[in-house]
Amino acid sequence: MTAAFPRRRALWVAALVGLFAFRLLYGLCFEFFFEDETQIFLIGLRAYAGRTWPYFGPDVVWTKSQIPGALQGLLVAVPMMVAPVPEAPFVLLNVLSMSALAMLAWYIGKRLPTLPRWLVWGWLMTIPWTLNFSTSLINTSYVLPGAILFFVGFFEAHPRLSLGRVSSPLAHFMMGAAIGWVMQFHMSWPLLVPYAAIALLARARDGWRSAGRAVGALGAGIALPGLLLLPTLLRFGLHAGAGGTGRNLQVHLLGPGVLVTTTGRFLAFASLEVIRFIGSDTPKRLVFISRHPWIAPLFALVWVVGIVHPLVMARLWFKRRHPARDDWPALRALVVGTIALVFIAFSFVMEPPQARSFYVVSPVAMMFAAYCWSFMDRPAWRRVAAVVLGVNIAYHLGLALAKAPEGSLYMNRAVVAAALTERDPDVFAHRREYAMDAIPAVDANARRDPRDEVVLLTPAWSIGAGRAILWRVTVHNISSTRAYRDFLYYTNYRDASGRQVLSRHGYIVDVVQPGESRAIEINDGAADVAFARATFEVVLAESLKPLRK
Repeated sequence: MTAAFPRRRALWVAALVGLFAFRLLYGLCFEFFFEDETQIFLIGLRAYAGRTWPYFGPDVVWTKSQIPGALQGLLVAVPMMVAPVPEAPFVLLNVLSMSALAMLAWYIGKRLPTLPRWLVWGWLMTIPWTLNFSTSLINTSYVLPGAILFFVGFFEAHPRLSLGRVSSPLAHFMMGAAIGWVMQFHMSWPLLVPYAAIALLARARDGWRSAGRAVGALGAGIALPGLLLLPTLLRFGLHAGAGGTGRNLQVHLLGPGVLVTTTGRFLAFASLEVIRFIGSDTPKRLVFISRHPWIAPLFALVWVVGIVHPLVMARLWFKRRHPARDDWPALRALVVGTIALVFIAFSFVMEPPQARSFYVVSPVAMMFAAYCWSFMDRPAWRRVAAVVLGVNIAYHLGLALAKAPEGSLYMNRAVVAAALTERDPDVFAHRREYAMDAIPAVDANARRDPRDEVVLLTPAWSIGAGRAILWRVTVHNISSTRAYRDFLYYTNYRDASGRQVLSRHGYIVDVVQPGESRAIEINDGAADVAFARATFEVVLAESLKPLRK
């Protein structure tokens, strides 16, 4: 026994180090030069380069507003101060997200001690939602640590769900700190408020003193990260300091179909929902798989499991008793209440009900999935789970390596490294024109018509898998003083008579230095109609300072 214990501990340490390396690699290989990721990095880069305080965080594109608070900027800028390399913010993000997932895995293990630890830990660390939105630099990735902290606190604060592992004041403090955290990253933080209110009401039955301590702990928790909001409010005032986020409120009715899709998306948080992360539409997904046929069998298996698993979870919800837990009815009610809350909440905001918009409640789905596993926890199913988990890890490793050249940091790392070394964000990109933290204001010439300095060589199109229209074009920058990125292009398609039958636009997310040429392939979506001729034109691009030779 004495020799086996250190060996087992060493295996666990090796497994955790391997999982961290895997998650970090995945985040580094995924999108970085796309607009949202670029803007998050820029918030911190500007603070680091100018030694300025980041008064505002992520942009809300729907309403051209900006979330107040310094937390987003600091979590990108501070790692740069420690190690001025582009990878530094990724490392801190992955430390935060994996630590939070470890907390949730530990807590699930305490609630369901018969479940195999390798399944709980391995599953949480490698499912698509915790890989794609907690390893790469986008504001949604920073939501997960706060969400997990909140719901562990909520479970411990509610008498019908508590294990007694955390005291009531500490549980309420955790919820408050999580609210103050999430509100500086994402507009979904109001979804957490009803849970905190329910926990407080449940605690009120213990008497006014207990309730008073809970309220005080909750308030103290909110105030801790909330201190980073004070400089914004002091400088800009309550109205401007809100960043225009009030514009996101818009009352409207949602159809019953949204309730069905919301349920499916909620359950998919804890499953292998791979389809949305392989491409934004069917033609892009089919072309990607046709270019990497070796990934197709891995994709097929995890895709099927990603469909079947949420259906099984939905079916198991109707079980009235759980084989291991008496709080199963309370968890079932929590699941239904969460779905209803999300549905109602989207009746009051402008943003459509996308899954990433309510990712903050994903820990509830993960806890529910763990309870569902207990119904099927037998040796045969453990073997099946081990195979699926292994295939899932192999698939995502292959996906990361295949995606890396398409838009990751390593598509053009030299530009990002130069912006850090020279402390000059304009080498990399510019903030959006409505960003309140873009001071001094963005140069009026930053977004300009590049056609006098950018030449498109031999643009040609073909039809690929899924009837995708594939353009191949070489972008040649003949300027001697400007680099360019984010080329806005328009494509027009005409039939044999010359009548326009289709028109599209998009962005070339790459940086082209003076005198440089870049061969680009663009997937312009499905050929929905027949056409005989097509034109490709770049009409706008972002002007940057060139790299020093």
